[in-house]
Amino acid sequence: MKRAIILAVSLLAACDILPRDPAGTSKRIAERRSFTVALADPTVHEAAQVRTLVHEIERRTRAKAQWRPGAGEVLFQQLDDGTIDLVIGRFSAESPWAMDVAFGPPLSTTGTKDVPLQLKAAMRNGENRWIMTVERASRAISQEARDE
Repeated sequence: MKRAIILAVSLLAACDILPRDPAGTSKRIAERRSFTVALADPTVHEAAQVRTLVHEIERRTRAKAQWRPGAGEVLFQQLDDGTIDLVIGRFSAESPWAMDVAFGPPLSTTGTKDVPLQLKAAMRNGENRWIMTVERASRAISQEARDE
């Protein structure tokens, strides 16, 4: 019986370890109480879902968004090297970045039926705890939009 209790306590303690951020994104955000956001396309700044998503992430992390200017290739390089935590934009399903970054669930879809563009967040690959935080916030925002 004692062994079962010890095993159960050990397993519960291990749950906090996963998912992991090998580069420590979530830990850094918690310590600094800020995260960096950039827009791949400045026109999406006007989209209500972008503001709502960022506010939801701020609420969940108790951190403040720090907006960074930039565009295209440079933003994804900064995302990859950890200078930026989140890039938000409209991306196609055939985005060349799909293998290099983790995309969150779409907040909305525009474009044509043949070439849809999805408004979504991109995060650094492998930072699973951070990715999970953004994905959960994105799903909450997407659900709110569907309920309206």
